[in-house]
Amino acid sequence: MRETTEDIGVRIGGQLYLAHRYARAATNRALREFGIELRHLGVLNTLAQDGPANQRTLVDRLQLDKSSMVYVIDDLEREGLAERRRDPRDRRSYQVHITEAGRDRVAAAATVTAAVMDDMCAPLSDSERRQLSDLLARFIAHAEG
Repeated sequence: MRETTEDIGVRIGGQLYLAHRYARAATNRALREFGIELRHLGVLNTLAQDGPANQRTLVDRLQLDKSSMVYVIDDLEREGLAERRRDPRDRRSYQVHITEAGRDRVAAAATVTAAVMDDMCAPLSDSERRQLSDLLARFIAHAEG
């Protein structure tokens, strides 16, 4: 029996779900030595790359719910990795800034997370890895609208 487009879509959905779960679990295990999880690293990476951002921007960018983002930023502040500062353009809101300690943590974790992804992608050739990256980038761009 021939697989339909709908069947393939369901299979891809399940595969994306499992791939995410496995990658997140492996990365979180590796990040334990740094006292953070992938969700913390996502915020820190975004701040390191894009500069200060308000919580709404981080929620939209990382697809976390608002209450989870509050907890993540609270954790980062408690560890001295990020800080909330009043937004000079809107005194009612705050921007989240990465600290030097946060930048140091991102740099230290980069090697470990790269090793995790290298291990996860071990069955793939370099060409297949590039292809997977390109396909996922297109998938994400489409999902973002």
